[in-house]
Amino acid sequence: MNKLYFMLLILANTLFASIQDTTQSDLEVIKELGFESSFLYNDSLQDTLDEYSSNQNISYYNNIIRRASLSVQIVKSEVENENIPDAAFFIPLIESHFVNQTRGKNAPSGLWQITAETARGLRLRNDEFIDERLDLIKSTDAASTYLKRYYSRLNKWYLALIAYNCGEGRVLEGITRASLDRYLELNPQMSDNETIKRYKNVLENYKRTKSGFSDLYEVYNRIGKQQFAYSFEYLIINNNRKNYIPASSIEYVKKLVAFSMISNRGLFKSINNKSKYKLEKVKANKGLQLKSIANAIGMDYEEFKSINKHMKKDAIPSDSKSYNLYIPSEKLDIYNQRMFNLKPVIENKIVENKTIENKKDSKKESKAVSKNQENNNKTQETKKDIKIIENKNNEKKPITHTIKKGDSLESIAKKYKVSIDKIKIDKTKKSNLLKIGDKIEIDK
Repeated sequence: MNKLYFMLLILANTLFASIQDTTQSDLEVIKELGFESSFLYNDSLQDTLDEYSSNQNISYYNNIIRRASLSVQIVKSEVENENIPDAAFFIPLIESHFVNQTRGKNAPSGLWQITAETARGLRLRNDEFIDERLDLIKSTDAASTYLKRYYSRLNKWYLALIAYNCGEGRVLEGITRASLDRYLELNPQMSDNETIKRYKNVLENYKRTKSGFSDLYEVYNRIGKQQFAYSFEYLIINNNRKNYIPASSIEYVKKLVAFSMISNRGLFKSINNKSKYKLEKVKANKGLQLKSIANAIGMDYEEFKSINKHMKKDAIPSDSKSYNLYIPSEKLDIYNQRMFNLKPVIENKIVENKTIENKKDSKKESKAVSKNQENNNKTQETKKDIKIIENKNNEKKPITHTIKKGDSLESIAKKYKVSIDKIKIDKTKKSNLLKIGDKIEIDK
C-alpha cells in the first residue's frame, strides 16, 4: 500500500511540475508580446488554445510546415536574427500557409501577403518585370522591418501584430479611444475638460475622414501609452459594443499566441525539419534567360523558377546592370564557373534582328509586289492582245462585188445599203469609170 502511495505521489509531482513548466512557458509568450499576465487565464484565449491544440489541428499544421521547409527555415532565421517575438513566425502560417504565391493582380502576395500599397512603403519593387513580394528573403526582411516599425510606434508587440493585420491607423484610433473611455470611466468629472474635448474631436475626425494621423498619434502618446491606460482584456470585454479593434484582428492575435504556446510545448515538430537546401543570393547580368541559367547549373527549370517567383518574365530585366537571383548554396561554385559562358539576350540586338527580318520581309514583299505588277502588266497586255484579236475576228470582211451591165456607184451603194464612201475602187485604176467584170470591195 505504501509503495502504491509513493508511486502516485511521484506521478502527481511529475504532472504538477509539467503543468508548472507549461504555465511558465505560456506566461513567457504573454509577457514577450506585452500582454498583462492576467490575459493568460482569459477564457477566450484558452478556448482558442484548446481548439488548435487538438490532435487533428496539430497534425494539419504540422503537415503544412513540413511541406514548406524552405520557406519555414527562411522565416525562422529572420525571427531569430532580428530579435522579434516567436509569435511572428506564425504570421505566414495564418496569412498564406507558407505558400509563396499571388491570388490576383490587385491581391496581396507572397508568404506575408503584402499589399501593393504596403510594398511601395517598404520599397519592394513591383512592376511588369519584378514582384519582390514574392522574393522569399527580401519580403521576409521587409515584413520584419514592418513589424519593428509598428513596435517602435505602438510600444507593444501584440499591438504591432494586430497592426500588421488591420493597419496602424485602425489600431491607433481604437487603442486611443479605449484609453480615453477607460480614463473617463475612472474620472467622469473630466468629461467637460477642454483637452478631453479636443482629444475626442481628433478621434472623431480621423474615424470619419482617415486624415489627421499626426494629431491622432499625438493623442495616443499622451493617453494610449500611459501605464494601465487600458488592458487587452478591457478591449475584449468592450469590443463588441465599442468596436475598438476589428473582431477578426482580435482572433488573429489570439491565434498567433496559441500557435506560439503550442510550439513551445514541442508539438510542431516539423518546424525544425531541414530544408532540401539553403538559398544563396547571386547576381545575374541583364538579358540572361532564366532557362539558360538553370541549365548551366544543372537544375530543373520549374524548381529554379519556384525559388525565384519574383521574376515575372523569363529573362533578367534590362533596366539595371544586374539583378539578384537565388540558387541552392551547393550550386554556387558551378554558377561562378559557368556564368561567364552565358550570353545575354540584349534588347537592342533583338530589335536589330527584328529590323533585319522586317527588311527581309519588305524586300520579299517588294519582290512579290513587283512580280505581281509584272504579272498584272502581262495579264493586261494579254487582255489587250486578246481584245485586238477579238476585234479583228469581230471585224466584218469587205464584200466583193463584180460589176455587171447597168451598175453604177449609186445603184451598188443602194443595193448594199452603204454610202458611196464605203465602196473601194482599185487605186491603181486611172479613173473611177466602172467596167463590166471589174471587182470592187464594199465595207459593210
